[in-house]
Amino acid sequence: MNTNPDETRLALWLDDELTGADLADMEAWAATRPEQLAAREDIRSFRKMMAANLPASEEPPYPDFFLSRVNQGIRELQHAAAAPKAATAFPFWKSWMMPLAACAGMVLAFGVGKRTAGTPGALAVVPSISPIVYTPEEGVDAQWFSSASAGASVIVLQGVSAIPDSTDFSETVYVPTARESDRTATRETDSKDSAKQ
Repeated sequence: MNTNPDETRLALWLDDELTGADLADMEAWAATRPEQLAAREDIRSFRKMMAANLPASEEPPYPDFFLSRVNQGIRELQHAAAAPKAATAFPFWKSWMMPLAACAGMVLAFGVGKRTAGTPGALAVVPSISPIVYTPEEGVDAQWFSSASAGASVIVLQGVSAIPDSTDFSETVYVPTARESDRTATRETDSKDSAKQ
């Protein structure tokens, strides 16, 4: 045999499962390859050791219970395969009524949304509730102020030492630029364009 065998044929030869012309071809191929012959001998000795130390067959514990469960599973499979499928009362419902009902529901929801969008205070059902400010440290008092006209909220902490003016927050605070906040992904060309500028 001039060419190397495929993996399947080699595995069958190593497991002593080839016969006839295939076996003769593989023996001729392996005659010049001592590493393959050694591998086959290792597998043969391993098989002999396993056969000497493991029983050929072993009864499962509680064989009657085991066989009864297997037979019950077979009966259930046969019964499920033989049972005719029950006909549905309204087979047309699934084919064209369900999509029609879904479209009608979407149109109704859109119409209600359009009507309430123009009404001032239509969605403001829950009154505004001032939050409770929790401070985990004893001796610290927190007060919360909100200004709707300024569009701001302020929390004032009393009992906490002041932050020195020399503290540099530039390393811990990130303020995105207008260009960075508008995009969600970067492209390789963007980084090349910025390198050119």
